[in-house]
Amino acid sequence: MTIGELLRECRVSQNKKQKEFAGEILSPSYYSKVEKGKHKITAKDLISLLIYNQISVKQFFGRLDENYEENQFLEEKLNSLLAQAYFQNDKSKLEEIRQQIKDSCLSSEAKTDQLLYADIFLALMNNSLRDNKKLQDKVREKLFSMDEFDEAKIMLYGNSMRFYSLSDNKIISQSLIRKYRETNNIIIQKYLVSLCVNMLIILIENNDLKDIKLYTNRVTAKHLL
Repeated sequence: MTIGELLRECRVSQNKKQKEFAGEILSPSYYSKVEKGKHKITAKDLISLLIYNQISVKQFFGRLDENYEENQFLEEKLNSLLAQAYFQNDKSKLEEIRQQIKDSCLSSEAKTDQLLYADIFLALMNNSLRDNKKLQDKVREKLFSMDEFDEAKIMLYGNSMRFYSLSDNKIISQSLIRKYRETNNIIIQKYLVSLCVNMLIILIENNDLKDIKLYTNRVTAKHLL
């Protein structure tokens, strides 16, 4: 039984609609795709969802692959390490992490995703992403389909904004601002400020000034400290 199938079984047994079951933890549209197996759910969000609906975490995981929780945390850890290595401009560390991903016990799907992130970060560091149309398309396809972003994906998007249309950039950036406007995570705050600065440049270049206030409101002295 997959996570989505088991979540649906738990939800139906409680006679709840998807929106009611997901609460404020996941958007209804994202949760719907989790049930259908089209989107992943982080270990943190899954546990929050179970607790919110008063479902035994131990019993839930007992009905799944015993390695699931361990693999979810490994994915999140790898994402964090990739972002950190890129932020520190450490190419050798990125290549080392990429090898760790190849040698890991992750599922083939998860491993493919993690290797893609590693390849994108390496291309950004080598200034070769602009010349790699295939990789650009993968960046757009992967990031635009995500409802949930972590630190690595926010950083990745901020460095890939030039490969999106103006309308796509508005949709993604405004979604991120709404989602993380109250966050206390300093790293995410800094990434959002950088993202907003990039958007201001893009808007000015396109002579599109009607949304400027939204981004200037984020670039405040508080966030630049």
